[in-house]
Amino acid sequence: MAQPDYVDRLDPEYSAIVAPLIEHDDVRGMDSFRHHDRTAFSHSLGVSTLAYAIAKRVRMDAASVARGALLHDFFLYDRRDGNNPRHPTRHARVALRNARERFELNPVEEDIILAHMWPVGRPFYSYKESALVSLVDKLVSIREVALLFVQTVAGLVSSLRRRLAASLG
Repeated sequence: MAQPDYVDRLDPEYSAIVAPLIEHDDVRGMDSFRHHDRTAFSHSLGVSTLAYAIAKRVRMDAASVARGALLHDFFLYDRRDGNNPRHPTRHARVALRNARERFELNPVEEDIILAHMWPVGRPFYSYKESALVSLVDKLVSIREVALLFVQTVAGLVSSLRRRLAASLG
């Protein structure tokens, strides 16, 4: 599976850290699952790059932040198919299991993946890096859901305008 074009435009230092993950077929496969207004891969990459930049600036473990954030939604299924009704509370554990099966993770990366849904999925953060990724994930998700809402409303307004114009003449 080819990687998206925007991956080639990533910061070289960041890319060196996450390259073994991005090159893995299952990570690239996240690009086939919708997540908010984009794919699970592009969402996770957005969280990872932003959290990495912040972590680097405030002298946290930026490498663990980059890797853990990229894998935080590594659940590898379409959450919208109705087969995973407990997705909000369980997907972090599924993502962690999937990541452990494919990659060597340090304790910070594991905690980032497991705790990113706090308070919904529990547990509380064991590392400041986990809290950072969780916060960035929530901010990015709010932006993505807001964009999806705006697109939906714009589509409805456009449809109503067409119907009104057709009925008038």
